[in-house]
Amino acid sequence: MNTIHALGFVEVYGLATGIEAADAMLKSARVRLLRQYEVHPGLITLTIEGDLAACRAAVAAGVAAASRVGTVISSNVMGRPDEDTETMILDLIPRPSAGKNPPPGKPKAPLVPPQSSDAVDEVLEFIAKAKRGRSWHEIAKRFPGTSQRLRKELDAHVESGRLNKVGARYRKP
Repeated sequence: MNTIHALGFVEVYGLATGIEAADAMLKSARVRLLRQYEVHPGLITLTIEGDLAACRAAVAAGVAAASRVGTVISSNVMGRPDEDTETMILDLIPRPSAGKNPPPGKPKAPLVPPQSSDAVDEVLEFIAKAKRGRSWHEIAKRFPGTSQRLRKELDAHVESGRLNKVGARYRKP
């Protein structure tokens, strides 16, 4: 999993305010806009990533710029987010749909996921090797082309007690 060094959040009221904040953040430091999210009509949250110093500078610039145009609701910078927090943030980012080309540099996942019970055993072994367990994001990254069918099988293992699920992570009991 690619580790996110730091996350920055700026929540504003109004689209123009959000655009102004995003523009200022991206121009002020070497950060990447992960997602803009409209929580409620007019309430917009911008999420950036980069190193801790860059995120702090970018959030400060975004708050200053947004304050000149509209209303800033809140802001936050989080250094070294926990793996589960990182997974939650990355899961908010929409995946490319099946009909579109994948982003450059990323391999295209196989269209047909593994169907055998050996594949499930392989995933269970992968989960068992990690002391803290594995998130669905980690499983999908390790086994490209995994399907919701596999996820349902893992959930069936959870219901039967052969596997635990703590938060977003699957673990061996």
